[in-house]
Amino acid sequence: MALYLWGAGAALWALIMVLRPDPGFTANWPWLALFWALQIGIGLAVLHRVLHLLRRLPRLSAWPAWLLVAVSGVAGSFVLAPIYWLIGEGLMQQALGFPATIDDDDDFAPQLGFSLAVMLREFSDIVGPVTAAWLLISWPRLYSETSPLVAVLQAEAPMPAPLPLPSPAQSTSPEPPAWRAALPRELGVDLIAVSSELQYLRVWTTRGNALVLGSLQDVEDGEGAGGMRIHRSWWVSARHVRSIRRSGDAAICDMSDGRQVPVSRRRKAEVLARFGDGARYELPPAPPQPSAGLVQNKRLSPTWSDTGL
Repeated sequence: MALYLWGAGAALWALIMVLRPDPGFTANWPWLALFWALQIGIGLAVLHRVLHLLRRLPRLSAWPAWLLVAVSGVAGSFVLAPIYWLIGEGLMQQALGFPATIDDDDDFAPQLGFSLAVMLREFSDIVGPVTAAWLLISWPRLYSETSPLVAVLQAEAPMPAPLPLPSPAQSTSPEPPAWRAALPRELGVDLIAVSSELQYLRVWTTRGNALVLGSLQDVEDGEGAGGMRIHRSWWVSARHVRSIRRSGDAAICDMSDGRQVPVSRRRKAEVLARFGDGARYELPPAPPQPSAGLVQNKRLSPTWSDTGL
């Protein structure tokens, strides 16, 4: 998740530094690099958080994924408008004293300070580029999978409720969580493991896997005692844990489908405490023992005392 956003932000920053768009003030290269790094870094953090909050709203959770990304871009622009103004006009121009580049046809903004009119103008200036950049950054994660998954992500209504789950935490809930409802019905409901990929979840069942919107916190809260989060990016179903292997300080969870899931150092003690009865450990091979034949021959060999010498 974090690595993808960092990589996308770095690529966008490099592109902007090459194209050199007008930031609204005149400054040398290091200050421009800092300005665009602040804008891109804060912008991605805000947009990712807004998307996560929108996805948790019941009425919006069934929307197509691309539409949620677009709406989060527009909503995030409202939050970013005053932040971007403070970075540009507040920090770069007023605090650091860099002169503004004023368009002859546009002398409105320099005459006003931090006001509602200026914020609305800032929003109108950034909403288009911000939303387009956010869609472009999210596009590879939305449409890199096979067509059945794309159909699920683009569905306008949630899937019908799946069959009752064996977990007590799920059976008491009248409706499945949004990430459960988004799973294709052909995958069934018997979970093996779930991993986090950016703002999405890779869900493995006994019939296959799919990528859906969601967070591991949703899985951890919804599945209850039916599983356990063993890593920052992994949740596993307790009924599919076959063994815990430990070699040195590392620990690996072997699943029923042959998948090997890493256990974080912080959670290793908790994982061993829960699955300790089924744990097995990798020990160094024992030294070779002499065969029975060699031992017998050794006993039959003559000694000095036997020869009388």
